[in-house]
Amino acid sequence: MRNILKTFSTAKQMFLMVWKFRFGKKYVFYKSIISLISSISPFLYTILPGLIINELMSSNITQKLILYVAVLVLSPLFFTLLNSVIGRMSFRCTQQLHLRLLYDFEYHLVHMDYEVLENPDIQDLKNRAEDVIDSLTVIVEQLYSFIQSIIILIGIISIITSLNPFIIIVSILIVLFNSAIAKRREKKDYEITKEIQSKIRKQYGISDNLHSLEYAKDIRIFNAGTYLIEKVFAFKVDINNDALKRNRDGQKVNIIQSVTNVINELVLYVYAIIQVIHGSLSIGNMTIFLGAARQFSSTLSSITQAYVNLSSNTYKYDEYKKFISIPLHQYETEGKKPFIDDNSIIEFKDVWFKYPGTDRYILKNFNIKIYLNQKLCIVGANGVGKTTFIKLLTRLYTPNKGEILLNGINISKYNYDEYLSLFTAAFQDSKDFKLSIAENIALSADYSTDRLNRVCESIDLLPLISKLPKGYNTQVGKWIDADGIDFSGGELQKMTIARAEYHDSYVYLLDEPTAALDPLAEYEIYSQFNNMITDKCAILVSHRLSAVQLADKVAVFDNGSVAEYGTHQELYSKGGIYTEMFDKQAQFYRDEVNTDVWS
Repeated sequence: MRNILKTFSTAKQMFLMVWKFRFGKKYVFYKSIISLISSISPFLYTILPGLIINELMSSNITQKLILYVAVLVLSPLFFTLLNSVIGRMSFRCTQQLHLRLLYDFEYHLVHMDYEVLENPDIQDLKNRAEDVIDSLTVIVEQLYSFIQSIIILIGIISIITSLNPFIIIVSILIVLFNSAIAKRREKKDYEITKEIQSKIRKQYGISDNLHSLEYAKDIRIFNAGTYLIEKVFAFKVDINNDALKRNRDGQKVNIIQSVTNVINELVLYVYAIIQVIHGSLSIGNMTIFLGAARQFSSTLSSITQAYVNLSSNTYKYDEYKKFISIPLHQYETEGKKPFIDDNSIIEFKDVWFKYPGTDRYILKNFNIKIYLNQKLCIVGANGVGKTTFIKLLTRLYTPNKGEILLNGINISKYNYDEYLSLFTAAFQDSKDFKLSIAENIALSADYSTDRLNRVCESIDLLPLISKLPKGYNTQVGKWIDADGIDFSGGELQKMTIARAEYHDSYVYLLDEPTAALDPLAEYEIYSQFNNMITDKCAILVSHRLSAVQLADKVAVFDNGSVAEYGTHQELYSKGGIYTEMFDKQAQFYRDEVNTDVWS
């Protein structure tokens, strides 16, 4: 009983979700008309053939006979035309509903906390929740189907009970038995589908590696194709086994239901034939009785199936509700407006951080002050927390312990969007979007060509763009437009830097921004940066110590904390970690190539 109440409570919530939109109300109105028509037609097709037979038994062509035949023949055309007109209007509302729900879903997705979104379980939940968007109107239709079937059932019962109520009891028992095994199958099917979707996500990641041009060179050079194909097919075989199990369970249920339906039909025909033989039932009334009894079983099956479908979709809706209800913690702030001037300071105070699902702390009792009238260069070996530091600074993650302050106020108390607007960034792993060059840089359809020219010229990207027939309107990549351009790694990184320049802000975050550039191009970019960020705060993360030329201060990260801090001269004179790093890189660039090695 509790499950039944939960199913209809969920159906009500889904109905109200549709109803709250103006086009949702229209959709409900159109579906109500269609349901009314669908409720009338079964009575006509059940009763009229029997009435026609009774009229024919009188051997006279009466006006009633002509009317019955006319209604029986013309009503399908009438109902089809009416359904076509109303169905077209209903379909338009369905499209509008889908677009609105999809927009709400995508909006929630892009505003979710980054650390939550990275969780693989949340990714699986997202995929399952997205399926509900396409099926929401289907669920409303199932609710209408349930109500419509009940209306039909009441009318059919009134016909059958006038002949023999026992038939109703037999049909009810058979339908309830069928619905019970169907319900059980739906629950198992749902659990198997969850497993399949999780495996599809994992398999898709490797399939994407196989198909993407980004990985094509590595796959060929390291002869990794066969290995990756085997990995994909291992997932495929596993998925197919789950699908086979789901299909096998479905076939068992279909066979059982077919057997019970045969029993039901046999009881009906034996009873009807006996009644006709004994003269208790006319041929016409037998036709009505058999049609009504068959319609009763069919309608009762429709009711139970509609309930099973609603119950099954209750699970899906719960997934959607669970996903859409994930809190957007970064937007649940006091909404303070951040303010920056030359005296502003960002401070990491006793910060500890480890990634979700891991035990190792990346930052340990981490402390640093960033003066926003200075430029800071962060150096250190791989894995010491340089990129993690940037993620915490930009609130992609939240510290496990300690706090990050801007002007003495915890950054979590500031309005999230306004806080992020303080930064512009260029990351080593920034991606290109399947958009035009202009849109990739501006990330908007509304952009300034003069500004684009200025930033692209500053990083030596303008000569390349000027040679393209479509200029800034050239598509990046060939996914959408075969005439698009495939940038080299260095050119893509230049475009990433251009994006940071175009979105000029108070603080520049540059996380290995020149990793894909050669030393000469790197020197030119840094020279341009130096001119561009003269009056800006900049935080540079780099393995290459050439970035130090831009910095007022240098912070050396080691073992999850700030090991050394000061100017280049101060740190170099200490003879510590920084000195060792600087000397090794300087030696590498100074040494002549050993011709013996390359001979």
